Amino acid sequence: MGKGLVEDLDWTDLWNEILLKAQKGQELTDAELARKAGVKIDDLRKLKNGVLDEKALFLVAQALSLSGEILLSMATGKCNPQPLTLPYFLKKISSEETPEKKSYLLMDKRSNKKFLIDPPNKRLIENYVHDREYGLDHVFLFSLEQIQELADGLKSFSLPFSAPSKEGQLERKEEWFGSFRVELIPLIDKIFYFVHPPESSPLVFVGKYFISGSISYEETGYYKTLELIRSTLFGFPDETIICPRIGPLSTVGFEKGHNPFFPEYQIYSSFQMLTEI
Repeated sequence: MGKGLVEDLDWTDLWNEILLKAQKGQELTDAELARKAGVKIDDLRKLKNGVLDEKALFLVAQALSLSGEILLSMATGKCNPQPLTLPYFLKKISSEETPEKKSYLLMDKRSNKKFLIDPPNKRLIENYVHDREYGLDHVFLFSLEQIQELADGLKSFSLPFSAPSKEGQLERKEEWFGSFRVELIPLIDKIFYFVHPPESSPLVFVGKYFISGSISYEETGYYKTLELIRSTLFGFPDETIICPRIGPLSTVGFEKGHNPFFPEYQIYSSFQMLTEI
């Protein structure tokens, strides 16, 4: 495998955890998966426990429609992605209550406006509203549940916000926030934000609906999640930076070349050998 782009060198999911995730998503028992892959059930269970058997891994990966080559590179440490540096106008934020979950502050130097993306609670909003250095001009939310959870805070501070439509409207919109051109991409009960910064690579903010090198399908469903990523994220330019709630930043090109859930894109990724934007 070639080199790619992620924010740090830690995988969100280990190779054997990806096998477990795909098996669970496809609702296969150990006996069903072993039969489909043509391996002994004991060998399958060893793989799931992190004991590498290359031949068995490729057979099980094929049965689950995963990339055996990518999983093997993860298992043997041969995939060494290069770190991705945060753009100067973007700040990652962690709260004390949920340090593994990230929010983002988008800072427009030209207009001196600040935009908070995916806040986990009212306290974080309040902190930035009263922060003399930053302040806050707009909030971006990803689900109807977030609107309900943060309604009091947004109302008390009279903060404008973007969020999915309660009516489930699916029409894309484009708005300007300072010098950032933002495409609002509605997906029934959730939303992605595709941001075009001036003189920089685009970014897409995806909330909890994607994690680098893997997928997150608990709310959307396994097959629907795969199709959602193919039809939305993988339609963006390869240099687009993916900003998820959990795990490191990545790029569309890196995910095409290194995400085992999408083997059909592996040979087409233009980021296979790139080490920097």
